[in-house]
Amino acid sequence: MSLFKFREVNTNNLSALANNQLWFSSLNDFNDPFEGAHIKDHHINVVELTNFECKIKDKVGVEEYNKILSKLELVDGNYTETELFQKIAEHDLDKFISIVHNSKVICFSMEDETKNPLTNNLMWSHYANGLRGFCLVFNGDELLKDLYKSTKESMRPIVVEYKDKPNILKLNEFIHSEGLYSNSDTNFVQKVTETIATKSTDWEYEKEFRVMSLNQESFHNYSPSSLKEIVIGDKMPEAERNLLLKIVSGLCKNILIKTARLQNNSYKIEIV
Repeated sequence: MSLFKFREVNTNNLSALANNQLWFSSLNDFNDPFEGAHIKDHHINVVELTNFECKIKDKVGVEEYNKILSKLELVDGNYTETELFQKIAEHDLDKFISIVHNSKVICFSMEDETKNPLTNNLMWSHYANGLRGFCLVFNGDELLKDLYKSTKESMRPIVVEYKDKPNILKLNEFIHSEGLYSNSDTNFVQKVTETIATKSTDWEYEKEFRVMSLNQESFHNYSPSSLKEIVIGDKMPEAERNLLLKIVSGLCKNILIKTARLQNNSYKIEIV
């Protein structure tokens, strides 16, 4: 599997290339205004809560208990046990979602049988300054091994799906998972992760592959050997091209250098 990272020419991107580093971003920095969008289904099965009894007050004391109620927007003595349980579950679900949505993410494009990202006009236009930037082509398997070694925190590969509607998170499913009591329920972690692994069909041209990291560090290192090719946009100014080639000359000697250029008499891009 090959992974493609389109880049503009700037100090940060050239420095990262020279140091064999990739930048992981916060979801809030991404260009999709619907990033992480999801639908919450707040319905719970009341019948199953007949044996629910809250012991929080006995454990934490009256003062702390009132603080908890305030956070849950409840007033002592003015709620039912079912309302309290629902508020607690909703609060914990939001915390669960926050852990995933506050993670760091890096985005790539994938090659498939029908489309090569390197010949995609929109990718060069949106992410490489209209053929004035460049694209890093990685051996995906080797790169993932490098990234996993770069941190002790959890990393998760994500293949983005494209849909007409956001994913639904059901509160009733959450309260039947271990996620209500810990953050270790793998099935519900996957459901929450899918909220950042789903985008509108408008973005389908990107063929996006992501790596999510719970490590809050922005930079992660990779070995030079995992970088197979660098494709330079034909409209890159000569001075920037020379600087880029000088940086590449100090990297792994097996990296192929190619050029993406406009194909004559067409709207197509060719790689030479």
